[in-house]
Amino acid sequence: MPASGRRPLAALLATGLALILYYWTAAPSVTWAHEGADGGELLAAAMSNGVPHPPGYPLYMWLLQGWLRFSQFLLPNSDLAWRGALLSTLCAALSVGVTVLVAGHLLDKQPGQWVWATLAGLAWAISPLLWAQAVITEVYALHVLFFTLLGWVVLVKGGRFVYLVPLVALGVAHHLTFILLLLAVLYVVWMGRGGGIGQFIQTAGALTLAGLLGLTFYLRVPLVANGAAGPPPVNWGYADNWAGFWWLISGAAYHGYLFSAPSATVFGRVANWAYTLTSQYTVVGLGVALIGLNEWDRAQTHLRNFSLLWIVPISIYAIGYYTRDSEIYLLPVTWLVGLWLAVGLAAGVRWLQARWSSRRIAPLVAGLVLVSLISLAIVRLPALSLRNDMEARRFLAGSIAVLKPNSLVICREDNDTFALWYGAWASGELLRSAPGTAVINDALYQFPWYQRLVAALYPIIVGDSHSIQEILTRNHGVRPIFFSKDLALVPSDQLQAAGPLLLYK
Repeated sequence: MPASGRRPLAALLATGLALILYYWTAAPSVTWAHEGADGGELLAAAMSNGVPHPPGYPLYMWLLQGWLRFSQFLLPNSDLAWRGALLSTLCAALSVGVTVLVAGHLLDKQPGQWVWATLAGLAWAISPLLWAQAVITEVYALHVLFFTLLGWVVLVKGGRFVYLVPLVALGVAHHLTFILLLLAVLYVVWMGRGGGIGQFIQTAGALTLAGLLGLTFYLRVPLVANGAAGPPPVNWGYADNWAGFWWLISGAAYHGYLFSAPSATVFGRVANWAYTLTSQYTVVGLGVALIGLNEWDRAQTHLRNFSLLWIVPISIYAIGYYTRDSEIYLLPVTWLVGLWLAVGLAAGVRWLQARWSSRRIAPLVAGLVLVSLISLAIVRLPALSLRNDMEARRFLAGSIAVLKPNSLVICREDNDTFALWYGAWASGELLRSAPGTAVINDALYQFPWYQRLVAALYPIIVGDSHSIQEILTRNHGVRPIFFSKDLALVPSDQLQAAGPLLLYK
């Protein structure tokens, strides 16, 4: 078969295998696994036409809303959160096919180019960072699809502006860390266009225009923050004013995490960065990938420089962002390592064939790599598959079973809060069972915008209260009050276990 025929076949094969794997291991409902508690909030925001956590993810909201309607038509009566996870499954699987296309192009006319490209794509498919995001409702699988397409536009299509401008606009509209990749894009497109000052100005101008176009998507936020029927219940920043809008899109709530790690932890965070990269492809796989990088260093220095400019900004951000899940930002880095892996496999086989002059070397290596990938997928399956994960669903069901109409639920942690938000405003089952129930997050009550939102949503419950304590005093004895956990807001001896919740006696 000519190379032109093997190209789509390899991409389709890898995409299909990844799609089967992710579909089979997707979370069956709302989940807390893989740092996926945000899924409940994202689904609640989509179904209530609200605004999720900073920076608001306007493009993802529109896509998720459309997907939920379309998938409801295809899969009627299916679990809403499961269908949300399927959007991630589709995006992640498509990224695998794009990866094969990019890797195959970089191995242009080398023997077995589409074999090594396919194997590298499959290695990317079963990398823990990607697999974990492919089976939950989250924003990162779409982010992955956009930056792999960015790689395709830059490395395969030569950065043609007709592809580059709309793609960068979409990437910026979806996830603002996309901007950290644009320095590498600027370099490689500029070099590909000749490297002159005029070409630099044109490329920088095109990327700037694309970024500004992407930012216009954030106009969705003030448009939905205060609708004709009042504010949506999921409405971070309550951004119908400039202060709330800027608080949201600037990620002001998270500024304290950026470069705030104690100096004593910096070495540990660098070590975690190294561990994350190593664990995606194993020590052996990373070693082969570094052979590929060495090939670029030796023969294609523009690709070496592109790699450094792609990796360094996002790595600095991931190391400096002091949260427990900051390694998720390394997804673009691990993807690029997958491209090195394809180049390293081809280079390694050439080296072996030069010494043993055997036609069997390539098939043996390909078979060994395939068996290794299958074995690795099996080993990783118990930790990454969510097909039987029901912890969050049990919490929600147990809460619904004990809640009474017009209850007040006070919660603090993301897991409990977002699961209850999902039940109230996404699936709707909580409010159908306990109509009039109010869910208030104690941690968010520090923000003026949230106090304003809660007062608008629950005027009778909140009244003129200015703190959670005042709300509790106002409603104790008037309505059932529950806590998701003992939050030390009332004496512990006044709390009684009620399913997974605590009833304030």
